[in-house]
Amino acid sequence: MSATLIDARTEALEETAWGEKFRFFQPRNVVFWIFLWLCTAGVVKGWQMFSPYSGYFGRALLVAGVVAVVSLLIWGWWFRHIDRYERQPIKLVATAFIWGATAATFAIAIPGNTALGSLYAKAFGQVWAQDWHAGLSAPLVEETAKGAGILVLIALAPRLVRTPTDGLLLGAFIGLGFQTSEDFLYSIVGATQGFGAHQTDGLAGSIATRIYSDVISHPLFTALFCAGVIYLLGSPAQPRRIWRGLALIVAPIVIHGVWDSMVAISGGDGILTFVVLLGGVVFALTALWIAFVWAHPREAHFVRDVLGPEVEAGVLTDEEVTAAGGWRQQRRYVKAGGDRAERRRRKPVVRGALDLCSDIATSKGLDSADVVQSRSEIARLRANL
Repeated sequence: MSATLIDARTEALEETAWGEKFRFFQPRNVVFWIFLWLCTAGVVKGWQMFSPYSGYFGRALLVAGVVAVVSLLIWGWWFRHIDRYERQPIKLVATAFIWGATAATFAIAIPGNTALGSLYAKAFGQVWAQDWHAGLSAPLVEETAKGAGILVLIALAPRLVRTPTDGLLLGAFIGLGFQTSEDFLYSIVGATQGFGAHQTDGLAGSIATRIYSDVISHPLFTALFCAGVIYLLGSPAQPRRIWRGLALIVAPIVIHGVWDSMVAISGGDGILTFVVLLGGVVFALTALWIAFVWAHPREAHFVRDVLGPEVEAGVLTDEEVTAAGGWRQQRRYVKAGGDRAERRRRKPVVRGALDLCSDIATSKGLDSADVVQSRSEIARLRANL
């Protein structure tokens, strides 16, 4: 293989740290102890909030738990699915989730929202605070609380949190943790209405409502915010882009504010509320699409560098490596296959290329048993084309 291609692969693996392991226990790292302190404080505060319901409202806790777990499983699977390149270590993903579910929610956001709401009421009156408190408190307090999680992860795993895609995906899991705790809270509120006389009624509806509303919620907000932090700070794998960073940090705050204030903005008019809701959804999804568009070229560049020697060796074609670099490129490659049967056969080849990229990263560019197996699998799949 060409020495130039091997050097490019080595440099890409060094810059991205793909394949690196995450070590959670870091007794010499002060951020590790800060993480434990805030998460423990969050667990204690959460227990203090929920334990009074453990008696008569036991079924309400069951409803809340089912809603939270179902939503967690569905969205957790989806976020892992879209982690297209070298997946983050599961321990790092769990650390992100725990921060969002405990420290960000109970130790920071709830006390912060309560304090800021009290200040709004004293400064502008109860009526104004009732209308605008959520929209002018939660976006500032909650996005900051969750966004601090990406700084914690950078301090705990500086080699693993380097690209905007890392920020998007880990931010989504931080937001998912926050959303899971929030789903639990909201479900308890719903289940305890009417003095808990019908605690499990409407369970299916509660699950569907929470999963639907989670589409434009904390995982999306935090993914944008954390990607913005990566751009703002810069890293060995991502040159600093201050304006991109600021745009991605401000966007979720604005979306969150509009989302929580849509009734106040519309003056209670149902049609206008729907228009504001629709506009918020379009803006949020557009911002997410832009974030992925901005992040894609760097990731695709690294994939090409890692798989470049495989093209020279005849393991992959240039078109297959290009297809492995992004969803749009994959669709274009598959569509060019001609008939439906051939298009179906092309998809596994692209997945095989991504598996090979992951195995090469894990082995640090060496020909491990997994790398050899992935190459053999690609050859077998291509034989069917």
